[in-house]
Amino acid sequence: MSSSTPSPSSPTEWVEQAAEHTEAALEYMRQFGVEPEGHIRPFLPPDTRQDHIDRIPYTHDVRQRVVYKTEPGEFSARCPFSGLPDFGTVEVTYVPGDWILELKSLKYYFMSWRDIGAAQEDITALLFEDLMAELENPARLTITTEYNVRGGINTTCTVDSTNQ
Repeated sequence: MSSSTPSPSSPTEWVEQAAEHTEAALEYMRQFGVEPEGHIRPFLPPDTRQDHIDRIPYTHDVRQRVVYKTEPGEFSARCPFSGLPDFGTVEVTYVPGDWILELKSLKYYFMSWRDIGAAQEDITALLFEDLMAELENPARLTITTEYNVRGGINTTCTVDSTNQ
């Protein structure tokens, strides 16, 4: 994983970076005629997320399916239109190649999304790209996000390595 924008190191830096990114995101959406309603809370860009997940060698000949799923309320990011939290669950399913993910590090990675503003579909794609980069060669990787209902619409996004 690469991180081109360093994470803010001070509260002042956080506010400045969040304000810049929030305005840039809103300007992008204006191109498509989308205007936010109400109060906007600032958020950070996706490239400020944790840029590494620890991993452990998988040395077995046995192929197994590994599933990690967050509990409701454990994963959130920010709506890129309002800055309000978007809560959801993340399910990671994979068949290990040479590596497995270390769970504490994975948890901190998920937590690093809390102040990031991005579309739900973009977040799912970025989760897939990040985890594929860390696992390097899984036989299969599927990332599914399911977000809390908002405006009467349930959003579920899935990226599966067999479709890439």
